[in-house]
Amino acid sequence: MKSMFKTLWGFLKSNIFLLFAVVSLVLPDLQLRWLVLPKVFQEAFVFPASWCFSAAWVCFLLIVCLLLPKKSGRITYIITASVFIILSLCQYVYFKIFDQFFRIKSIALVGEGAEYLSFAVKYIDEWLLSCTITAVLCLVAAALSWRSFASKNRKWWFVLILPVAVISALHIFMQPGLHGDSSDDWDSWRKPRVVYKNFNDVNKCLDLCGLYHLTFRDAFDTFIAPDAYGKKQMEKVDHYFAEKPAQSKNEYTGLLKGKNVIAVMLEGIDTWMIDQTHTPTIAKMMNEGINFANYHSPFFGTGHTFNAEFAFNTGLFTPITAVSAVNFSANSYPYALPTLFAEAGYSVNSFHYNDSEFYNRGIMHKSFGYEKYHSFTEFGMPETVSQADSNIFKNDDIYSKVVDGKPFFSFVITYSGHVPYTFDDAKLAVAKANHPELVNPGIDKEKNNCQILAADTDDFFRILLDRLEDGGLLDDTVIIAYTDHYAYGFSDQQKLASFKPGEIIYRVPAFIYAKDLPAKKVSKPMMTIDWLPTLVNLFDLKTDGKYIGNDVLDKDTPGFVYFGNSAWLDEKMYYVPSGAAPEEKDAEHIKAQNVRVKESFEINDIIVSGDYYGKR
Repeated sequence: MKSMFKTLWGFLKSNIFLLFAVVSLVLPDLQLRWLVLPKVFQEAFVFPASWCFSAAWVCFLLIVCLLLPKKSGRITYIITASVFIILSLCQYVYFKIFDQFFRIKSIALVGEGAEYLSFAVKYIDEWLLSCTITAVLCLVAAALSWRSFASKNRKWWFVLILPVAVISALHIFMQPGLHGDSSDDWDSWRKPRVVYKNFNDVNKCLDLCGLYHLTFRDAFDTFIAPDAYGKKQMEKVDHYFAEKPAQSKNEYTGLLKGKNVIAVMLEGIDTWMIDQTHTPTIAKMMNEGINFANYHSPFFGTGHTFNAEFAFNTGLFTPITAVSAVNFSANSYPYALPTLFAEAGYSVNSFHYNDSEFYNRGIMHKSFGYEKYHSFTEFGMPETVSQADSNIFKNDDIYSKVVDGKPFFSFVITYSGHVPYTFDDAKLAVAKANHPELVNPGIDKEKNNCQILAADTDDFFRILLDRLEDGGLLDDTVIIAYTDHYAYGFSDQQKLASFKPGEIIYRVPAFIYAKDLPAKKVSKPMMTIDWLPTLVNLFDLKTDGKYIGNDVLDKDTPGFVYFGNSAWLDEKMYYVPSGAAPEEKDAEHIKAQNVRVKESFEINDIIVSGDYYGKR
């Protein structure tokens, strides 16, 4: 034993660079594991299994680098360690902002995210800095003193069998079929082997198997694995729609048929920003129109705004596999809202301040059925001007294009409510100049900034209504408005929650306004994908398509909302998965709704990721 220890010590002394190399690869994994504490899994095997996954991958990567010729090995190690240090840093910041890690496909959105780099920087904390700097220093130390074992006996390559065997054994061990785990139990969401099999909850998967296995399996699923959406999956969707009751006629059928439409997606306008002082126009439209008082905008995939944009237009959420919908621009969307309005004889156009490359909107909106996506900059408005919502309809060319056509359907995305909230950017400067009376040094500055930005969006609606009235179009025009997401960019999330007491954080404003529309407050739970079937009925649009969402104005259809963490809300209760067994009186109801959520996830993913309509 003494001799073995002496030999091992001598090996380490002569190869001290290995210690630095190990630390540089372990730290990126460690800093992300810290984010998912306390552990989401209670089973004792998860902790050792997750670390065995990471240890095996670190050993595998190092051994491969060591067995290459010195120069090639050094370069391979530097690239590998650098990639994971950068990836871990990005995952950390992304999680701090969105409370979720991202998948490989989402890296395609790095250009869009770069615009908000200054906003993301504030989420770099001491833990991240210390881990990242230490990892980089260890990388440099290891690279400077790198050695190669390539000249040693070729049998050294057989050492790779050990980490490969460990990874393979763990993969087999995690299969639910070996242990009889049911995916239909009320608590299936928290069973590690079910999570590992589905591999779509990124947060739980990282806790389950670490950064390295998550990344390599994600890469395999993304680039190598065969198409998982074949005949069997298509038939599953066929069966789902065959079993789903057809949308029925009701008192709202055709109520708005033939009217012009301006649909507005509100950037970041939260419930607590709506009042008579800051947003009198929005408050009036909500009170005098159809106010969806229990509307929620759940978050799936990557990109809060585009997720809500995609869901409103297609009746489908971004896949829960945490990839952005921009990956599906080649899909077929025959039952998307703009396509249905176009088939009804409407001119259909979309508008926003960003250029057509951002979120790939130029192509995506064409896929939805719009004639063209229009950036406000195309109308001669500088970005710093068009970011302020109050400036949009002061531009005659923009207004003329929005109301162009008989009838017209125009989709407009506002921007004033976008982050940041902590300092005076161009849009906040415009809003403060327009509303100096709203600047209130006596309250939280960030909250006050949000309210002033909401006032700028309110000016957008005031100017729009005035121009429609002056042009004789208001009597024949319907305004549909909904918020894309809650104010997730608020720096203090606990303080934000205090602004919404008793509310689910995802509840946001939504309404339909028309001059002769009877006022109605809808308390039924509603989510983003309910818009499409609801509007299909209101405008009596012709379609043989069925949707996962429901017509929220149909009194015979119960309201239902589900969220990315498998929580759900119906007219009976709000249920958040937890380790506690439900009360006996609620157990069957909870189990049934859990199954419904799981099925909705699966069907939605097959339709979008598998391009169901394109194949059908």
